[in-house]
Amino acid sequence: MYRTAFLLAGLCLAWLVAAPAGADEAKKRYPKAPDANVPIIPAAWKDAPKSPATPAEIDRLLEQHLKADKLTASPRVTDEQFVRRVYLDLTGKVPTAAQSEAFVKDSDPQKRARLIDALLASEAFSRHLAKHWRDVMLSRATSSLVFIRFPRQSALEQWLFEQFQAKKSWGEISRDLLTAEGGLKLTEPTKNGQVGFLMAHAQADAAVERASDTARVFLGIQIQCAQCHDHPSDIWKRQQFHELTAFFGKLAERPVFAEPQGQGQQRRIEGFRLAARPFGEYRMPDRDDPKKTYAVQPRFLTGDAPPPARTDLDRRKALAKFVTAPDNYWFSAAFANRVWGDLTGQGFYQPVDNMGPLQEATYPDVLFRLAASFRATDYDIRGLYRLVMNTEAYQRQSRVGDSPGDHLRCTARYPTRMSADELWDAVASALGPFPQGPGRGRPGPGGGGPFRRQFGLAFQFRQLFDFDPSIKPDEVEGSVPQALMLMNNQQLNARMKATGDTPLARVLKDHPQDDKAIEQVYLRTLGRKPTPREMRRCREHVKQVGKRAEAFEDILWALVNSTEFQTKR
Repeated sequence: MYRTAFLLAGLCLAWLVAAPAGADEAKKRYPKAPDANVPIIPAAWKDAPKSPATPAEIDRLLEQHLKADKLTASPRVTDEQFVRRVYLDLTGKVPTAAQSEAFVKDSDPQKRARLIDALLASEAFSRHLAKHWRDVMLSRATSSLVFIRFPRQSALEQWLFEQFQAKKSWGEISRDLLTAEGGLKLTEPTKNGQVGFLMAHAQADAAVERASDTARVFLGIQIQCAQCHDHPSDIWKRQQFHELTAFFGKLAERPVFAEPQGQGQQRRIEGFRLAARPFGEYRMPDRDDPKKTYAVQPRFLTGDAPPPARTDLDRRKALAKFVTAPDNYWFSAAFANRVWGDLTGQGFYQPVDNMGPLQEATYPDVLFRLAASFRATDYDIRGLYRLVMNTEAYQRQSRVGDSPGDHLRCTARYPTRMSADELWDAVASALGPFPQGPGRGRPGPGGGGPFRRQFGLAFQFRQLFDFDPSIKPDEVEGSVPQALMLMNNQQLNARMKATGDTPLARVLKDHPQDDKAIEQVYLRTLGRKPTPREMRRCREHVKQVGKRAEAFEDILWALVNSTEFQTKR
């Protein structure tokens, strides 16, 4: 995927350099947005339902579509499949064998709803959500300044965890991120995380990148194409992009210096802080001659002007109020679309952050109702998760489409790869805890400093398996280095041994009967018992190898390297 993108970019660059100048070439280089009398905010949003939706209501809307499209929905997942799915979706972790077995044995007809409620109330849900939104917000970070990059991830993740744990609404969290003040320090890597989103970018292009990320993360809109020319496939004009950028025109970052430790020593940088420029306005470059610039005043995407405000913070407060306003459909819809996409594998808009007045959606009326319900609950995050996860649509079997990228139209769950954090936790759960070491480059409390913590298996693993959580699931590709890591890494292989103090050694000791031991290995890795065919093949392998420990090591290795182990389904 990345090689293809690089090749295409090179071809485009070559064309731009070689193409002759002229009116025709200018039209190609600066396409005009489609002429369409389409309102930015759907007219029906004013009259949208003011009450929360029910799972049955969402299912009825989908059923009408499936009937009209002559589509057949997949059957419900089994209890064994459901418990793995809901644990991964809400905690990022595979359930233990004991948790899985207890859920399957439970005869309460409401046990699925009860498990959803229990996990939504857990600290693990807040932690998982914090990691996910940290990745969403920083996946396109451009600032590589060491004093920003190292503390930014850990501080933002910690701050998000505290907000989710305190059950703050998405509106409150979004406003706090857009109006954040303060700074980041290498010596205090978990403090002031509210600035992490704005600190994703710094220096010369920070204003335009902050505007792009604000639209993408909070409104689900890809407006960055309008930076140089009118958007080629939506209504956004170049002027609109730069008016949005002007909200960040007075925001800068400044170094934070530590006090000298001794006489005669110079001050050293220990971090960066957000700072306001007291003078000047944001200047929009001329389309044909970037050396020429024009002062631009802030204006919302709707065309409305904010109240007069000269300070940076007042402008960002006005922007935050506009972004999170109840009459802004895209704020509600962006979060609802992303949650639906995360939980079912495919959003109504694909990718989940490429929405807009002219973008094509699958069953837009269903998303409209979900967004209205989210607004009616004052952007209650847990309420939206509870609504979606109690639908029949969420609890359907998984399958892929007839061709790559084929939208299942809510007839089944689309399998997705685990995030880097989820997969590492699955490996640690299957193979036992590894020695405490670095995270994914995020220095934590007592971590021995950011530079020492950037090394180690956990860090290498997460960096290798990392991907942008906003891209379409079918575009998340595996790689040869990833496969080699799982197959050949010495530290991982050492934990797969059936000797010493390893989980496999304990399973074989506690379960002398092979069938029971095979069951436990499957439950520990895949969260389910083996099928009759799998059980038969495992028995045959144990018999063929002749050495019990060696045979079970092979089985464990095969399961950890399976596609199923790495997939949310």
